Amino acid sequence: MQASTTERLAPTEELARDLGLFLRRVLTSNNREFFAALQEAGISFTQLKCLGLLSEAGAPMSLGALSEELVLSPAAVSRAVDGLVQRGALKRDEDPSDRRSKIVSLSARGRAAYERVMAVRLAGVRRFVEELEPQERDALGAALHPIVERLSV
Repeated sequence: MQASTTERLAPTEELARDLGLFLRRVLTSNNREFFAALQEAGISFTQLKCLGLLSEAGAPMSLGALSEELVLSPAAVSRAVDGLVQRGALKRDEDPSDRRSKIVSLSARGRAAYERVMAVRLAGVRRFVEELEPQERDALGAALHPIVERLSV
């Protein structure tokens, strides 16, 4: 059953709605610059997701694991990885435990490309924060700090 516009949403639903609207605004605040950075780097959004996952993992991954984590077909991941290997952003090797499987790892060039694109995204977040009123910025910081601390553990 859906609440009418005159009914008040449950606190969790209201928070989820507000957080969703907030995140959408933050993440789309500099789409033009973000997509230009992707184009300049010569990578697709799928390739960016591959670079990001490998960066976060901090270790080589099999193509199958990448496919599973990204919820993409093995063929789509293979195409994305092929382009990144050709650009020198990834290294592809045989899996020492299973020669039929390939593992990929992030190269210094790939890490730099990922960091450049993500720096553009972060600049948009920074610009959004700078546009907040001082009291909004303070309230947001106070609310986020304990959550970020818990997530960092």
